[in-house]
Amino acid sequence: MMKHVIRQKTGVAFIFGALMALPVAFAPTFSVAQTYDRYEQKPPYIRKPTRDRRPQRPSRSRDNATGAAIGFGIGLGLSIIDGARRQNEMQQPPANYRPPAAPPPRQGYRPAPRKPHQGARQPRPPRVTSRIQLPETLRVARAKPRIYSIGDKPWASDTEFVVALYPGLPDGAIDAFIADYGLDLIERTRIKLLDQVVLKLRYPEDMSPRDVLDMATDIRVFRAQPDYFYYPSSGEQSRASVPYAGLQYAFDRLGLEQSGAQANRLEASGEGVRLAVIDSGIRSDHPALTGAVSSRFTAFVPTGEAQLVPEHGTAVASIIAAQSGMRGMARNVSLLSAQVFQANAQGNMVADSFDIVRGIDWAVQQGADILNLSFAGGRDDLLEMALLKASEKGVVLVAAAGNEGADAPVAFPAAYAPVIAVTATDEEDALYVFANQGDDVELAAPGVDILVAVGTNGFALQSGTSMATAYISGAVALLLQKEPELSVEEIKQRLSGSALDLGPQGKDPLFGYGRLDVSRALAGGEPD
Repeated sequence: MMKHVIRQKTGVAFIFGALMALPVAFAPTFSVAQTYDRYEQKPPYIRKPTRDRRPQRPSRSRDNATGAAIGFGIGLGLSIIDGARRQNEMQQPPANYRPPAAPPPRQGYRPAPRKPHQGARQPRPPRVTSRIQLPETLRVARAKPRIYSIGDKPWASDTEFVVALYPGLPDGAIDAFIADYGLDLIERTRIKLLDQVVLKLRYPEDMSPRDVLDMATDIRVFRAQPDYFYYPSSGEQSRASVPYAGLQYAFDRLGLEQSGAQANRLEASGEGVRLAVIDSGIRSDHPALTGAVSSRFTAFVPTGEAQLVPEHGTAVASIIAAQSGMRGMARNVSLLSAQVFQANAQGNMVADSFDIVRGIDWAVQQGADILNLSFAGGRDDLLEMALLKASEKGVVLVAAAGNEGADAPVAFPAAYAPVIAVTATDEEDALYVFANQGDDVELAAPGVDILVAVGTNGFALQSGTSMATAYISGAVALLLQKEPELSVEEIKQRLSGSALDLGPQGKDPLFGYGRLDVSRALAGGEPD
């Protein structure tokens, strides 16, 4: 404020000095003009010359001009000097300057309270049905970006990778490709579903996973990627169950305990439908599954190193097609067993991209109508392409959402568009506490404390989205027996349209469209 006032005074002083010099500057010009006019103009009358003996004074025009210039320069100089002086004074306020005091507050005035900052507001948590009782300590796994994590289990092999070659390459060109890079070939197969040769290779000592991705620039390579790992989606250890009566609540939840007018629609048993279980294999010596498996495939050569433990596949198959000891969803369906999982050194059941794609290709060539995919892992371009081709051929794909908890997104392959992603519920239609959640969830089915076949002749209770997936696969088999002309999309619409909405109205990240009602699905989606 003080500097502003000083600048104003300096400007006024400069203007005042200039104005004072103007009359002096223009006075000589006026005098010279008058003198010129006096001597040049002729008087209107003739005047007699008079004799004036007084001596003439010299002209003052030059003296006036000189004085005007001196006056103007003095005024301008004084203005400049005064401006410089005041400019120096502006650097420091006067010693006696005090800022004005703030006015006293008005009596009775109280400032209005401020609203809290809107940006600090936390987003509302998703609404959860009150029936779901979560434990105090919930085991969850936070998925990494682009890499789906299952606990502390590895997501891909650190010694092997997979290369898919372009169709039409002759054997000589394939051998030349392996030799050019100095690769160690583990296994080679032709995937008819993709019309491609796929190689399982061992990492050379000087090659990193990044180098594998760069290999995709080779004109002979269609795709190069890590050999991803997948794990069965069973969340708990088996619990022995004796006796078995009354333990299969799922049939009541799914609407399969009807009688009377609904009896005719429940006669479906899956006969004539081929259902492939892509898993750890199915025991042929368990009485519950005697004669249920029509064809088998194994990705492993029998050796002492391979740990073939078909427990998970046997449990899933018993839910679908048990013949005795327990009730199966579609007891007359024809099972295809694709054994692609084995136990690793840590005792975990695991399968890789190479073997899973081989199993899927074999199942499609065997005429499978349904693929049951009760396992979970990360995104895999090779697997996605195989499933897309299978769906285009009319194969229904059903997969488990995963058992890594509410913070984990829906796992792959369930998250792929052609696949029906299945979550698990309990006897009270509450969500399984370890089920993954997300917008890709489509259907729910019983998956908590489910009776399954174990060992060579035993039964137990197991939980997980794997079990729920088996129920949905069995329901699709019943539907295809009654209406074999249905397309994949029509089947998906029939299942979602007949589901009982359990969560927020409409499709939601917890239950999808809701828990399946098989009775309504077989009736064409119409209410009973």
